[in-house]
Amino acid sequence: MRILVVEDEFLIAEQLSRDIDNLGDTVIGPFADSVEAMGSLNSTVADAAILDVRLGDQNSFCIADQLKLQDVPFLFLTGFAVLDLPSRFRLQSIHSKPSSTRSLLLNLHAHRLRLGTAGGVHDVLADMLSYVRLVAPDHAAAERLVEQVMLQAIDIIEGTCLEGDLRGMMISLMDREIALNFPRHFH
Repeated sequence: MRILVVEDEFLIAEQLSRDIDNLGDTVIGPFADSVEAMGSLNSTVADAAILDVRLGDQNSFCIADQLKLQDVPFLFLTGFAVLDLPSRFRLQSIHSKPSSTRSLLLNLHAHRLRLGTAGGVHDVLADMLSYVRLVAPDHAAAERLVEQVMLQAIDIIEGTCLEGDLRGMMISLMDREIALNFPRHFH
């Protein structure tokens, strides 16, 4: 995913960006103020965003509003409490500083995976693999887990007439496989 990073603390922004790159996603930014970040939203398509609430004497709420309008998933990374946020954002995912980059990405990938646009099987597989690679200890384990889910999906499709959403069915199968058999996919 292309992830917009808005964080005004240099060391946090740099570490977050480096971690995101190392975990396989692409960073847009990082941006230290809301004007630059808003400008990037006009010229670059973000798949998700991580927003610090307080940006010096500004805040990131205008960015969050724009992301909501564009149906782009985002989360807040902040030292503030939920009650410090406007009521329109109180149901938004909020992570306290410091938080592991992996947990932030798991949140964003899970949101994209479950609410992603109706794509073909290739799109669903790519999203599933990106998500599971954040959970699995290695790429081989992630690939085995996704392969097992695909085999289950094929059995379901061959055995019955598929009713409903392919993405939803595959995500449910993946969640079940993680819950029941995750350790089996390790080396």
